[in-house]
Amino acid sequence: MQRSLIIIVWCCLFSVLTAQQDQSQNMFRLAQSFEQQGDHERALPIYAELFRSDSSNFVYFDAMRRTLVQLKRYDDAIRISTRRAALAPFDAGLKAGIGSLYAMAGNERAADSLWNDALATGWKNQMTYRAVANEQMSQRLFDKAIATYKKGRSEIGDQFLFANELGYLYSFILDYTNTAREYLRMLRQNEQQYDFVQSRLAAVVARRDGLAAVTAAVGEELAVKQSIPLLRLSVWVAMEGDRFADAFRAAQTIESLVNSNGQELFTFAERVFRENEFTIASDAYRLSLAKSDRPSFGPAARYGIARCMEELSVRALTAPSGGSGDSVPTFTDAVAHYSALAAEFPFSVVGANALFRIGWIRAKYLHDLDGARRDYDSVLTTAPAGPMVPTVLSAIGEILTAQNRLDEAAAVYRRMNASQYSTAEQRSMAVFRMAEIQFLRNDLDSTLGLLKPLTENLKADESNDALLLQYFVSENRLQFTPALRQFAAAELLARRSDLGAAVQEFRAIADLYPAAPLADDALLKVAEYSIQLKRYADAMAAYTTVMEEYKESTERDKTQFRIAELYHYHLQDKQKAISAYEMVLSGYPMSLFADEARKRIRQLRGDSI
Repeated sequence: MQRSLIIIVWCCLFSVLTAQQDQSQNMFRLAQSFEQQGDHERALPIYAELFRSDSSNFVYFDAMRRTLVQLKRYDDAIRISTRRAALAPFDAGLKAGIGSLYAMAGNERAADSLWNDALATGWKNQMTYRAVANEQMSQRLFDKAIATYKKGRSEIGDQFLFANELGYLYSFILDYTNTAREYLRMLRQNEQQYDFVQSRLAAVVARRDGLAAVTAAVGEELAVKQSIPLLRLSVWVAMEGDRFADAFRAAQTIESLVNSNGQELFTFAERVFRENEFTIASDAYRLSLAKSDRPSFGPAARYGIARCMEELSVRALTAPSGGSGDSVPTFTDAVAHYSALAAEFPFSVVGANALFRIGWIRAKYLHDLDGARRDYDSVLTTAPAGPMVPTVLSAIGEILTAQNRLDEAAAVYRRMNASQYSTAEQRSMAVFRMAEIQFLRNDLDSTLGLLKPLTENLKADESNDALLLQYFVSENRLQFTPALRQFAAAELLARRSDLGAAVQEFRAIADLYPAAPLADDALLKVAEYSIQLKRYADAMAAYTTVMEEYKESTERDKTQFRIAELYHYHLQDKQKAISAYEMVLSGYPMSLFADEARKRIRQLRGDSI
């Protein structure tokens, strides 16, 4: 009987406690909902009631303190926090939090006193220094947070302690020198931290002064001791500053230390090639082969050398002076290297790519379209082309278009569209090329019909070009159909590499149809092809006409940018190029060309390192 009575009593007590707990949880959720809505006035009395019912509950205490801070009732927040701290005199984190409350209340002296007391209470525990520094950071007292971390490092006696935290804080106050030193301290402690350190420094080197600071800091570290991760960092920093010769020297040092059989230098050569530094890339490819004994990357390195020869030949061909002398490789050298690779590796990706590059050179620069077609056919028939098929078919289509064999070109693009190797993007490109062919044939209805699905799929890479061509045709076909047909005929001349005749036709269009929407486009074509013919005065005259006579043209920002490029790259007039780029920024600040104009100005002024 007595046992049964005890059980009944316990059940009753449990029910009461459960009911009270459920009520408290409901009240807490209600207060949370008010707080999330920003209604702190309604949340506070509920939190206060919960805190009075259970003042030892940290969750209730923290919620009440948080709400008081939101209401800027700092004295009340300090009062309840101080009362709680009296029950936990060794809780350094709680003291640090009270310091923040004093700082918010404007009593910085009291805040400093609490923070110093928290550090004294913490018995040189690094978590205490972090707690205090975090509170100081929350009050945007970054110098104090830095001082706290440095004090902790000194008192605990660990030179690597808080390097990550200090690196972040120094970057926040734009002290890039110490930012770099702290992150390099991390690398010195643990070389496995390389990726993390580089990611942290990436945001710093994006700024001119940051890049200078990181460059100097890396130099300081290397002067003390060389390590592979530090040398890799020096390669990266040098490349970020366009100091590719310095990067090459560092890469050679790495190769000598790791003895990778040339792999290190080959990887560097690939990186430099992507940066369009073809002379250094070629030297790195050659050195990688010299350092190796039958390397697996040998064919790829030799292909890289040929690519560098090709690109240097392009530069020599397009340079204003027509070249810089016999030391510049010619297309003949590149073709010879590609031919050797194709013969030595006939059933490989390298061999297929070499054949393709020969065809590209013949078509693009030597104007040997029949020879280029034979090379492209060889890729399809004698080499394992595979995924290269769509690219080769696209190139063949361009040749057929240039030969005015438009029906055959359209058939090739249909084949490209149907190829099992074509990606969705390549299929879209094939359809766009078919639309272009219909435009060149003056079949405007077919042009618009082919463009329609491309303009409806805005995710396709060709959708922007399709929209532009669709708008161009639609805008001009009603009132200026003869001009549109003449424009197509002129463009076909350009595709056939008869640039002189194309320029005459485009200039005639601008003269005959000055009111047509395509008149400014015709002038831009005059300028584009005149530059290719190295008739720079004619190009400038065309650009000037657009700027002076076509005030409503949507191409004015593009035209101004092209004027700057003409001064920059062809007329070699640095000051006029800077002025022209600045006019892009001042006249068209929202232009898609604005960012690139800004970058070019920095380059011309020598702002980049």
